[in-house]
Amino acid sequence: MVLVFFYATETAGIEIKNKYRYYIPAILEFFVFSILLIKVIGSPDLAFSMEYILFLYFDLFSSTVFIIYMCVRTILVIKDHNKFLPFFYTDIKYKSLVWLAVFCMAFIVYHLIAFGAVITSFEGEYIRFVLDGLALLLLYYLTIGSLTQINIVNITSESEVKLSKRKQEENKGVYKRVSKVIERCMVDEKAFLDQDMTLKTFAKRVGVSSRIISKTINEMEYKNFNMYLNHYRVEEFKTLIGSEKYQKYSNTALAKEAGFNSRASFYKNFKDIAGISPSDYFESLNSDVV
Repeated sequence: MVLVFFYATETAGIEIKNKYRYYIPAILEFFVFSILLIKVIGSPDLAFSMEYILFLYFDLFSSTVFIIYMCVRTILVIKDHNKFLPFFYTDIKYKSLVWLAVFCMAFIVYHLIAFGAVITSFEGEYIRFVLDGLALLLLYYLTIGSLTQINIVNITSESEVKLSKRKQEENKGVYKRVSKVIERCMVDEKAFLDQDMTLKTFAKRVGVSSRIISKTINEMEYKNFNMYLNHYRVEEFKTLIGSEKYQKYSNTALAKEAGFNSRASFYKNFKDIAGISPSDYFESLNSDVV
């Protein structure tokens, strides 16, 4: 299980310091049992002593606990790996380590059954058959799972994900400040009334790079700068159409007053943003008055 854990951590890009400490339980167990074997060979009756039997129970218990602990840690690492995947790959269908998590869960069940069988002295022919069969299935499943994924690139990096998240948080602060600058220019200065306004000219006007403005507008849930600009123009048109000063204006004339540079652009953008054509919107206003 230690090697399986190392495979999961390396795939998830999680750095483990002092790896050697994970081998200490196995090394200790090897030396202790080597000494016991030598003693049993010298004194065969020792194998039937109560102290020896209790030690075997203790070893079985501690081994089971250690294996379950490593299985749980591996499952947690796999959970993190699944969260990291979308940061690195667009298609993650065959890159997940879920199959290994299933193996770990089944391995936990296997050891609990085996431990329970020993503790309750229920070691009949059927339980041995079940445990041997389950062990073979687990081995087969692990082999097939590893062979299936052997040529698939699915390595991620926890440090890169953390760096990416930190940059996202920093960018959110930048986008928040820039959004205030953009909104102020639109609301107070009505920059949208300029029919020739582009992202480049707007960026020069507010003193912010085009890239940052574009990213900020995306964060504001607008598809692009033009959609953001036309949103204000549509709202301006709605304000103008209800004003007495502009009652004698045609829809096209009002659209130009709102910042649209052509009738076609006005009709298309108004319907896309308002969800209704300008003429239908005007009729709905008249029906409300009646």
